[in-house]
Amino acid sequence: MKNVDISAWGARPPEFIQVLAGLVLQVGSKHAAAEKIGVNRATVSTLLANKYPANTGRMEKAIMAWASSATCPVLGEITGQQCQSERNKPFISSNPTRIRLYRACRSCPRNPAASLASEER
Repeated sequence: MKNVDISAWGARPPEFIQVLAGLVLQVGSKHAAAEKIGVNRATVSTLLANKYPANTGRMEKAIMAWASSATCPVLGEITGQQCQSERNKPFISSNPTRIRLYRACRSCPRNPAASLASEER
């Protein structure tokens, strides 16, 4: 799968939608993404299309719970919150760890910006 359309969410979709879209790209299908999260494929499709009929709070929790841990090539096992925090920190050329993190985060499949950048190439 080369593209996941989340344009129905506008210019700044919520993070859980970006995470879901990134997961769909990573595993290759909405069905496989749904299985990883523990929901059905129709739920994934309606969420991505911004047509989910119920409150998205429960789905946001399920998606973010799946995304709550990550294996970072620089820091090892970290929480999803720490992953996002490290990804959003500025580049600092005097800190070797920040340099390694900056490089790793730019191409990380968990980084929504990285998946968008790879689509534009």
